[in-house]
Amino acid sequence: MTLSTALRTATSSLAASAKQVSVLSRNIAGVADADYVRREATVSTDLYGTVSVKTQRYVNRTIYDATILANANTASANVVAAGFNNMIALNGTEEFSHSPAALLGKLQQATEFAAASPAESASLSSMVESARSTANSLNQISENLLSMRAAADKEIGASVLKMNDLLDKLHSVNDEIVSRSRIGLDVLNGMDKRDAILASLSEEIGIKVSSRENNDIIVVTDNGLMLFEKVPRSVSFQPTPVFGATTTGNILTIDGVAVGVSNSAFPLSSGRLAGNMKLRDEILPQSLTQLDEIARGLIEQFSEKDQSSGGGKPAIAGLLTWGGGPSIPLSAALEQGIALTIRVNPLVDPQSGGNLDLIRDGGINGDADYINNSSGAAGFSDRLFELSSSFDVTINFDAQGGLPTDRSLLEYANSALDWLNSNRQSALSSESYHADLAAQYKEIFQNETGPNLDFEMSKLLEIERTYQASAKLMATIDELFTVLLNSVR
Repeated sequence: MTLSTALRTATSSLAASAKQVSVLSRNIAGVADADYVRREATVSTDLYGTVSVKTQRYVNRTIYDATILANANTASANVVAAGFNNMIALNGTEEFSHSPAALLGKLQQATEFAAASPAESASLSSMVESARSTANSLNQISENLLSMRAAADKEIGASVLKMNDLLDKLHSVNDEIVSRSRIGLDVLNGMDKRDAILASLSEEIGIKVSSRENNDIIVVTDNGLMLFEKVPRSVSFQPTPVFGATTTGNILTIDGVAVGVSNSAFPLSSGRLAGNMKLRDEILPQSLTQLDEIARGLIEQFSEKDQSSGGGKPAIAGLLTWGGGPSIPLSAALEQGIALTIRVNPLVDPQSGGNLDLIRDGGINGDADYINNSSGAAGFSDRLFELSSSFDVTINFDAQGGLPTDRSLLEYANSALDWLNSNRQSALSSESYHADLAAQYKEIFQNETGPNLDFEMSKLLEIERTYQASAKLMATIDELFTVLLNSVR
C-alpha cells in the first residue's frame, strides 16, 4: 500500500467515525422520544479503500402494522367499556338499586302488601310511591341514555375534526418526504414525524398503511375505504346537538361513502370513532328499547279491563299512564319514548288530588264499566291480588329489544339487567385484553426500532477504538512522510 493510499484510507476512516458518532448522538438524544426510530450507520469500503457511511432507518413493518391496529382496537374498546360503566352507574352501580328490575320487585311487594290490607290508605299510598319510583327511574335512565347518545355523537364530531387535521398534517409531511427522497436528501426525521401522525390517526380510526416509491404511502381505513393517497380524502359529519326518543344520528362519510358499524355496508371495526358510533347507534338504542318495553309492559299489566257483561271496550290506563294515555299502547309492539313519559296516573295520585281507593276498586277513568269493586267494600282485594300476580304472567315483548319475547314483566326486566351486566363484562375483558396487547406490541416495537442507551454507548466505545486506530495510523503516516521528506533533502 502506498502512503497516499494509506492516507486516503485513514482520513476516510476518521470521517466515517465522525458520521457514526453523529448518528449515535442522534440515537442517544432520541432515547426519551417514543416516536424516534433508531438510525443504523452502515460502514462500507470500496475497491480503492474509501470508507463510506450510509444511514438507514429500520422499521419492522409487520410489528408496526400490528401496533397501529392494536392502538385502534384499544381506543374502541376503551370507549365501549366506559359507556357500559356509565350505564351500570345509572342503575345504581353494583347493587343495581335504581334498576327497573329492582324497582319492579319492590313494586310487586308493595302491591302484595296493599292486597293484604286493601282498606288501609297507607298501604295504597306506599304502592303509589313505589310506582312513582319505578316510573321516575325509567324516565331518568332514559333521559340519561339519550344524553349519552348526544355525547357519543359529539365525540364522533370531535374525532372527525381531529382526523381531518391529522390528514392535513400528513399531507404536508408526506409531500416533503417524497420530494426530498426524489433528490436523495435525508428524510429520516420526516418519516418519524409521519409515523407519529399515523399513530395518532389510528387511535381515531383503524387504518392500514402501504408504502410506495420514493417513500410515499397510501392509507386506507379498516373497512377498505381510501383515506389518503397523495392528498387527504374528505371525512364529513354533521353532529346532532339534541337526541330524542326517535332521533337518528347523522351519517359519517369518508371520500363520499357512508360508513357505520355492524349494520352498515362499510362497517368500521376499530378506533375511537367506531366505539362512539357503536355506542350511539347500537348499544344505547338497544338499552332504550328495553326500557320502553318494560314501561309498555308495566302500563299494560296495570291497565283496567272492561268489567261489563259484554266486555267489548278496550283496556285503558290504570295506576300508570303515559303521554298517549288513557289508551294503552299496542301489545308486543315497541312504542319509542314511552319510558320517558310513563308516570303515576294523576287520578289516583294524592299529590295531584287523585283518589287512592280507585286503585283497589277500579273505574279510575270515570267509566263504570271498568269498576271491579261493584259493592264498594273497603276490604275488596281481588283487583290488587290480580295486579300483584301480573308481574309473573308471561306476556309478549317486541323483538327489537334483543331479549326473549315471551317473558313475564319481572323476567324481562331481569333479562335486561343480565344483558347489561354480561355486555359490560365482555367490554371490560376486551378493554383489558386490547390494552395488554397494545402495551406488548409497543414494547416489542420500541425494542426493535427504538434506541437503547446501553447499546448506543457500547457502539460508541467501538467507534472510539476505531477512531484511535485511525488516529494512530495517521500518526504513523505522518512519521513516514517526515522520514521520506528528510531523506530527499
